[in-house]
Amino acid sequence: MLVDLHVHTRLSSDSNMLPESYLEAASRNPIPLGAICFTEHRLYPTDPEIDQAYQQLAERFGIHIFKGIEADTDLGHLLILGVTRQLQRRFDLEARMHRAVPMIEMVHGEGGIAIPAHPFRDSGYGARLDDLLARLGPALSVIEAINGQNTHEQNVAALTACEKLGLTAVAGSDAHFASANWFMTCATELTGDVATVEELCQELRAGRARPFHFPRTAGQRP
Repeated sequence: MLVDLHVHTRLSSDSNMLPESYLEAASRNPIPLGAICFTEHRLYPTDPEIDQAYQQLAERFGIHIFKGIEADTDLGHLLILGVTRQLQRRFDLEARMHRAVPMIEMVHGEGGIAIPAHPFRDSGYGARLDDLLARLGPALSVIEAINGQNTHEQNVAALTACEKLGLTAVAGSDAHFASANWFMTCATELTGDVATVEELCQELRAGRARPFHFPRTAGQRP
């Protein structure tokens, strides 16, 4: 099953995309996308109307929709899946510069997964992975090794770190638009199917995932 772990809609300040634009684009691709994670910048939407809209879109297109967040920490951006009420009470997720270590520890303790995003691009995570792993242990088990907006060199550095440190490598498009240069560029391949964000977190925490590259399409930049 393929899951894009890193997508932004108009709920993020740097995107104007409606959620359905991504679902429509995915439905046109010959390789099926099983799920999409909307990880808005510093926002975890809790409006019931949004949840209802996502459920209707998921049923219409046959693609699961999971909510997450791209949090802002002192080391860089952190993708969080499995956001709980306790996490929301402890941290103001709309704030900037959260302390990365306690946030990652709490996400892990709550059964979720915290994934350093593009760790070798505009991030302090990449250079500190050795020290963070020594401090956090299993709470830091996954990094975004392939990001659709990274350079080749940035992705290679992340893949190399995963191999060296025994971390699970995953991929996300980091799409802010539904065009070919942004979306359906890469995803995370799971060994089994998931239907809930809790099941997704379980698979990622167990390391049953790997990066997947979609074949390039006409007009897509090299």
